[in-house]
This record gives sequence, C-alpha cells and structure tokens, in this order.
Amino acid sequence: MNILTYLRLSLLFVFLVGTMQEGMAQKNRKSRKDRTKKNKKSIMDDLPSFFVDDSRLPKYLKAIYRRDAARISVRLINEEMRLSKQTVEIPEELVQAVYNALVAIRTSDYAAVDTIATKYYVRSFPVPNVEKIVLVAEHDAKWIEPLRRRQNTTGSEGLNQLIQEYNLIPSRLVTLDEERTALVLQSRHPINMPALMMRCFVQEGIGSIEEVLPYGDGNDIAVKRTKNGWDIEYSVKFGSCSAQCQKSHKWYFSVTEEGEVIYSGSNGYTIPPWIKSTRFAEQFPDVLAKN
Repeated sequence: MNILTYLRLSLLFVFLVGTMQEGMAQKNRKSRKDRTKKNKKSIMDDLPSFFVDDSRLPKYLKAIYRRDAARISVRLINEEMRLSKQTVEIPEELVQAVYNALVAIRTSDYAAVDTIATKYYVRSFPVPNVEKIVLVAEHDAKWIEPLRRRQNTTGSEGLNQLIQEYNLIPSRLVTLDEERTALVLQSRHPINMPALMMRCFVQEGIGSIEEVLPYGDGNDIAVKRTKNGWDIEYSVKFGSCSAQCQKSHKWYFSVTEEGEVIYSGSNGYTIPPWIKSTRFAEQFPDVLAKN
C-alpha cells in the first residue's frame, strides 16, 4: 500500500468516525429534549380543585372576577404555548381554578384584602384583551355590505362561521378615515382574543386586525403556579405610566392546594393620597354581601 492510498484511507476513517459521533450526539440531544418535554409539567396538570364559596359576590362581581381569571389564564398559557397552538376558548378548568384562588383571597379575613379590593379596586391589567377585537377593511370590502344595511351578519361565510362558533356580536361599524372602515367584534364571555385574531387573519377582505389594548401601564394581578398551589401578587402602580409605571406597591398571597389563604405582607413605595379607585369601581364596587 503506497503512502497516498494510506492517507486517503486514514482520512476516510476519520470522516466516518466523525459522522458517527455527530449522529450519536444529535440522537442524544434529541433524546434529552424529548425527555425534558415529556417531564415538563403543564399549567393544566393537577390543577387545584378545592371548593370556594362565592355566594357573597353579587352576580356582576362574579363576572368581573371570572374575567380576571380568564385573562390570567391566557397569560399562563402564553408562558408555555405558542399562539398558533392555542385555542380560542380558554380551558374552563384553568379559568375555574384561578377564579377559585382569587375568590378565596377576596373572602378571606385579612385586612389587606379590603384595601386592595375596595380602596384601590385592583383588577388584572387588560392585557391581553379577552372581550373584543377590531377588524379593519377598505370601504368597498364586500363582507361589510350587509352590515351597512343594518343586517346582523357579514358577507363573509368564513367570518360568519367564526361569529357563530364563538358567539360573537358585531357591535359597531366605524368609519376610520376616507379609505377604511372598522368592525368591532364583542364576545359574550371572555375568550382568547389573540388566538381568535389568528383565525381571522385568513379571512378574505380583512386588511388588518387590532387587539383593543390600554395605553401605558397600570394596576395588575400576577399569578404563578407553584408546587403547593398559587402565588398571587396584587400591585397598585403609579408615577409615569405612559410606558411602564416607575413606582408600585405590592401585596403577596399564597393559596394552597386545599384553598388555604396565606398573606405574606406588602412592600414598595408609599401610595400617594391622590391614588383612588376608578369610576368603574363606583358603578360596580368590589363589595361583598353581608352574611
């Protein structure tokens, strides 16, 4: 065997060994990835199912707390699932579990709860929206014509199917400018509006879709799933809130798997005296009925 042939065989051997090693490495990485994915616990796994008595909440207040629970549920789903994989209907088991935790805190005996609920009326900051979206199209879009004639339907079969499937209300038709018209779609109950937007994008004649979002930042309720139940943080925010509020005061609670509420105290900036609840709070106060 001459030296040239020997070198070629040596290079071929090194190439084959390298290829085999890379293939085994890829297989091991895929195996580890599959095991991690398999062992990763979903937000839907083993949800707390304790009973909570919400009979002291007026009907309108139950709806408000359920809307908070729905919005928080969408946030939790967003943390582990791409939007394209999400359903428009929010999983009821998750909404109910979060609702139970929020109501358990509201009906507990901690003095801080009244401060949060009645004095500052802390609700979940309305992102994402779970109530309405806006479909924008040119004035001559064919699907708009029936709405212009005050019919309770559109000229799009696909859009009509979505409206019927998710029990939506075409609430308003608005002229935006010389070229564009907008239809406000309202839901009868909280749903995953960003997921609905994905479904609407494929409908012909819709130029753009806008999620109705608030300006800036504000009070919020943050919820985190733990091994023992839920960690829930209420925050009153203030300062320059055009982008993100610079100051806040927070209260910390835990709700166990059995429904026990634990208050861990509060911290943050002193809340200025001019911070008060909203007009919405005056119309729909967070006040429990007396026993």
